[in-house]
Amino acid sequence: MKFAQPKKVPKDSLIDIKDFSGASNSLIDEARQPSKFAVESVNMMMSQDAIWKTRWGTGYYGAAHDANPDGACEFVKSDGSTELITIADGKAWSSTNGGSLTEIEGATFTAGTQCYFMQIAGYLYIANGIDSLARYDGDVLTTYTELDAPENLGASLTSGLSSGSHTYYAEVTALNEIGETVGSTEASIAVDKSRDNWTAGSDKVTWYWDAVENATRYQLYLADESGYETLLASIEAGTLSFVDDGVLDLNPYVEPPEQNTTSAPKFIAMCVSGNRIWATNNTNSKYTVYFSGTGQFIDKFSDFYGGGWINLEKGGRELPVSIKHYQSGSGEGRATALCKTPDGRGAVWQLTIATATVGDTSFSVPSATKVVGSFGTESVLGVVQTENDIAFPNRKGWFSLGPEKNYYGILRTNEKSSNIRPYWRNLNGSQISNIAAYFYDAKIFISVPQSSSGNDKIIVYDTERMNWAVDWSIGAKQFLEYTDTDNKTHLLYIPMSGTKLIEISENILNDLGTAFNQSYVSPLLPVSKIKTDILNLREAIVELGRPMGVIKFQIMGISKNGNFSTLATKTITSFGSNTGVGSDLAGDFFATSTNDNSSGGEDAWAVSFTDTPSTFTQAMTKSAIKKRAKIYALQFKVYATNADTSFSLLHLQAKGKLLQRRLPSAWAS
Repeated sequence: MKFAQPKKVPKDSLIDIKDFSGASNSLIDEARQPSKFAVESVNMMMSQDAIWKTRWGTGYYGAAHDANPDGACEFVKSDGSTELITIADGKAWSSTNGGSLTEIEGATFTAGTQCYFMQIAGYLYIANGIDSLARYDGDVLTTYTELDAPENLGASLTSGLSSGSHTYYAEVTALNEIGETVGSTEASIAVDKSRDNWTAGSDKVTWYWDAVENATRYQLYLADESGYETLLASIEAGTLSFVDDGVLDLNPYVEPPEQNTTSAPKFIAMCVSGNRIWATNNTNSKYTVYFSGTGQFIDKFSDFYGGGWINLEKGGRELPVSIKHYQSGSGEGRATALCKTPDGRGAVWQLTIATATVGDTSFSVPSATKVVGSFGTESVLGVVQTENDIAFPNRKGWFSLGPEKNYYGILRTNEKSSNIRPYWRNLNGSQISNIAAYFYDAKIFISVPQSSSGNDKIIVYDTERMNWAVDWSIGAKQFLEYTDTDNKTHLLYIPMSGTKLIEISENILNDLGTAFNQSYVSPLLPVSKIKTDILNLREAIVELGRPMGVIKFQIMGISKNGNFSTLATKTITSFGSNTGVGSDLAGDFFATSTNDNSSGGEDAWAVSFTDTPSTFTQAMTKSAIKKRAKIYALQFKVYATNADTSFSLLHLQAKGKLLQRRLPSAWAS
């Protein structure tokens, strides 16, 4: 006797997304991603407890320039007030509170060349790697006039010496208030005694040279081998000769400069560390890192003023690109140079200065240590300092430099972009050096190049939630902050084209008056761990926070025939709002919304108001799609097009009955 098998009762099933903390992810295929990730998050950003919301909008800030600006920076004047300094069409301009532009005279710049800024000791320094370093004091711009190297260096014998087989070689340099020229043409003299054996008071050589206009002093370098001169003496500007009697020791730490720094080295990257200016990225001296003196000599790069330079592995693969003040693994302040290499990996070096004394004179002696296993950068404007770390891009990804956890005294670079690695490595590699980034509101805004035209997208790394929002449909070539006279801080950027600066603000709903598209797409979520189970879908629900505008809610899925398709789309245009009469929220209402659902049937939460609220928005609004479909996997999409729209995505749900099925014959064929 056979008994009928009990009929299996379908179980209620719920697909639920309320944790969005994984944020953007392109590393894992959408069919394998956990629900907390987003397959797509165009023009969205993270908010609150890691939920998605509409990104901040943009609006023009300030007056138009004659050309696309080449750089901008806030300047704090001696009275504590601020100015916004911009460089455009080769000229410097000043403005306050987004007002009219006033030209700053005293220096010009090569138009179309990116400028870089740093403020210290009441001066704003402006460099572009081509023109002489400029300084702005709140009134005028000044530059340093480059000196020529001294000419006609010669030597003559004095007193007890005569010609012989011991040859000495010399070079002389000229100094001004900021730096030092390269050495003169080398001169030599042959004498009959080694300098170590000269008789005090009688054996002497006199070195002489022509005057250099505007020089403040001269330095004489000597050696017993051609090309290896080191410092012998520093001479007052009014004196054009020096008598060497063999008494002074040569200073082995100071050699003639490789570059003329009397108009300051033509570097790009600058920072202040240890009460010195540090600078690098000079196209004429690619391995060199410069440092200034301290105190009253902080703007002077000659060794006479306590400054100097160091080459990082000259002739090697690593070229310094950017320099920042950071810390060693044990927390001591360090000038930190980030370098590039041909393969895009780069490296990090940290620099220190010791003091050496020769005779009665002290000199600054630099040294450099490479951070083992480190990555570097090829982007000057892409390097940012966060609350605790330095973060930067290269062709491999986005990295941070910081102390190694659980190990005292060790620095490490770590990749932060693993979840978006495929996206990152699809960027235009030839434009990586132009990436611009800025740390603001615990987020790193990074403008990246998807095309050969340069930075055309912005992605955001949230340092509090440690996740990514990818991407925004705008691009920037430089970010900056400006605090106006009302103490309101503006996050600004220079666009890739156009003559005005642009502000990014959470109080702006669109981009320069034009609505932008936005979209969130969830992973493709299986309906059951058992692969043969199928969901008899009944409804899908979206819960929105403070919505306004026109929002579309869409569900997609893999049907029982194995095809992926859009199941239903709903346009939501009415939301609950505060009436403005009292403090209580409006009650629950039901009204009709457009529902693009070919199968018919719709139901939604909405409100009786027909106008989209513009001043007040309800904290939570629900809307639903009723749809009958049998599916193996489900995907949600929430998006907006062609309308000023804002919302937060609070919750997504789909409900139905889970049906147990045999293995489809098509799968086994």
